Amino acid sequence: MTPGFFKSQPVYWREAALCAPALPLLLLIGLLTGQAAYGAVAAGAAFSVGFGAARDLRGRRWGAMLAAVAGTTVAAFVGCFAGQWELAHLALAGLAAAACAVLALYDEDLWWVSLQMVIALLVAGHYPGAAVASATRAAVVFAGGATQVLIVLALAKLAPSAANRLPPAPPKAPPQRWLVVSHAIRAACCVALALVIASKLGLANSYWAPMTAMLILKPGLSDTQVRGVARLAGTVAGCAAASLFALATGYYDPLLLAGIGLTACAAYALQKAHYAILTSAVTATVVLLLSLAQGGHALTNAEHRLIATVLGGAIALLLARIAPHRPLDQNSVDRVGAAA
Repeated sequence: MTPGFFKSQPVYWREAALCAPALPLLLLIGLLTGQAAYGAVAAGAAFSVGFGAARDLRGRRWGAMLAAVAGTTVAAFVGCFAGQWELAHLALAGLAAAACAVLALYDEDLWWVSLQMVIALLVAGHYPGAAVASATRAAVVFAGGATQVLIVLALAKLAPSAANRLPPAPPKAPPQRWLVVSHAIRAACCVALALVIASKLGLANSYWAPMTAMLILKPGLSDTQVRGVARLAGTVAGCAAASLFALATGYYDPLLLAGIGLTACAAYALQKAHYAILTSAVTATVVLLLSLAQGGHALTNAEHRLIATVLGGAIALLLARIAPHRPLDQNSVDRVGAAA
């Protein structure tokens, strides 16, 4: 990485300062009320929604965040309820992934909102329940996302420049129909296959594999390979950093909360700088968050995250080779800005 790398990349320090406080706050509330698991779910929802602070949606400064709150709430209910039936959840996950892949070819901000919904659907499906349990999970997800929005809006009042419109993303050229169809089919197959294999392997958080496949898969084979390498490198770095930190601090809750705040801040600030850096920060945040909620197990969480990353990446690369794909766009920049 060149010395001037960060000077040439979009670094969202302002958005990071607005969004990072929500995670430790929600986790602390969960710990104090004896509901650490719910605190982790709410914090995870807030983490995802917070990335929307670096996006506009249809001319609305906070539109992406608000849409993500609504979308992930619905997806959490549907995923949890459908998770009672493996085939139903599998079909829904595949259809949602296909729709998300199509949106990626047309509009990056709409794609981002749909990606948060797919992630919420996959995670909720890992914790199946009847209507009451599904409604409870959806309510916690809504509470976490809404808390993030309220904190961001409140802090933005103190720093009015934070509410300024962001530079618009360059328009995308209309994709060819064959690319839309092939990319949608590949995305659906990637997510479904990764979900089935990860579940059969008994990974503690099997949804990480289809999420990885969804995030790595790109319309072009070369793009997918580049994304896969960056994802793996970032995951290894994030897992190592989070595990060492958790072990060094003896899983002491206040220090874990501080670590989560710092890694979340880094993820928000560098979300569009480089995919490997984003992945390392997101991975460290997720591993520490789960370690706090579960009272330990950082190494186990890190191990399963790595396995899921390799599995999801391998499936994405395999299917990218099978279906038609477009060549590498030398002028494209791989920037995601999504939590997973």
